[in-house]
Amino acid sequence: MSSAPVDVTCPAGSLTGHRSGGVNYFHSIEYSHIPGDFENPEPAAPRDQDVRTPHPEKVALSITAPAAAAQAPVVVYVHGGRYENGSHEDPRADGTALARTGAVVVQLGYRLKLQGLARFRDDEPGRYRAIEDLQLGLEWVQRNIEAFGGDPTNVTLVGQSAGANAVLWLARRDHFRGAFRRAVALSPVFPREGFEQRKAALRQAMKTPITRSSLSQLSAEELDAGYAKFRRKYGLDIALGPTPLDCAELADVPLVLTTTRDEMYAIPATQKADRSPFRSLILRYLAPRVGFPRNGFRPWYQVAKFLDPQRPTGRLIGDALIRRWAVEAAEKAPGTTWMVEFTRSAGPALHCDELPLIFGESPLCTWLSDFARTGEPGFEEYRPEHAIWEYNLDSGEHRIAHGSLDYISAAFARDGGLL
Repeated sequence: MSSAPVDVTCPAGSLTGHRSGGVNYFHSIEYSHIPGDFENPEPAAPRDQDVRTPHPEKVALSITAPAAAAQAPVVVYVHGGRYENGSHEDPRADGTALARTGAVVVQLGYRLKLQGLARFRDDEPGRYRAIEDLQLGLEWVQRNIEAFGGDPTNVTLVGQSAGANAVLWLARRDHFRGAFRRAVALSPVFPREGFEQRKAALRQAMKTPITRSSLSQLSAEELDAGYAKFRRKYGLDIALGPTPLDCAELADVPLVLTTTRDEMYAIPATQKADRSPFRSLILRYLAPRVGFPRNGFRPWYQVAKFLDPQRPTGRLIGDALIRRWAVEAAEKAPGTTWMVEFTRSAGPALHCDELPLIFGESPLCTWLSDFARTGEPGFEEYRPEHAIWEYNLDSGEHRIAHGSLDYISAAFARDGGLL
């Protein structure tokens, strides 16, 4: 399909993108100025940019918009990738299908690994450069998106995996600045421990003090090699990231929380464990290491072994790393919450399986567009009956279930005793 240049003038400057099939594309717009890899970001000065070519290596944002958009709902997407991988040009979140439903889509990038997540002595509590990057990106959207046909008063923030972690962190009262009206957190995952608990291991792996000056003296190759050594200690976890989630700190923002039913079944280590004759011992060994509280594993296992007797290890990891956080936010966040569980009939519903449908031509894409436009998801709130919208990714069939994830919240609410 042929494309033609298209120019937009906005407070950020004159931006040249391209138009194809009635959709406008603007790639890798640099929304911030970063004085150094480990320095706080600053707003970018206005300047003209040719943004017809993607540059996924940059900290930037990309916009996909209907050519005739005016006051359209805006969907801002934050990619996942364990705070280690991914970019604002994530092909799984291409905005074309959503744009054809009438929404303006912004894919928002941020700094990864140590550059975005290492914390230093003078950092304010709860602050991370990755999150500061995203805040500046959201402020850029507020100032400029109207020129692309978007409505800055109707922004829906969407994130998946580590991106959903970021979305919930941006919804904290100490971070929320009114730059989005509602949020969708797809399979949110949080590290089991905070940075301070892992700083000694990081120092050992990097072989240098964890300070701005020391890390800034390392080459990109040295930073990557040291970080790779560090993250190997946390194979069943996120090595670094904002944590823990405290729902009492969230602002009153409407939230849709989602999980896939079988999040981590595809991990080879869990598949091997589930085939082992010592599976029950492996489960008991892993439970406290992935965050189960004392006295929480036994009641969890009494339910889990009936839900999927062939793959309890995969369920243990998915429940501990992801589903517990989605359920906790659905139960305790101060705003209105809704809960979704994605299932499949042709196999397990794995982590990330929902993305091709949410950002592809499907009823689920239309659902997100409608939610972004109206703020109404079309099914009942999670509270007080613990209602969960179960959506089959293979057939599109859906229904409401009640309380099917209560066994997870019950397990993680327990304390005292021994596993």
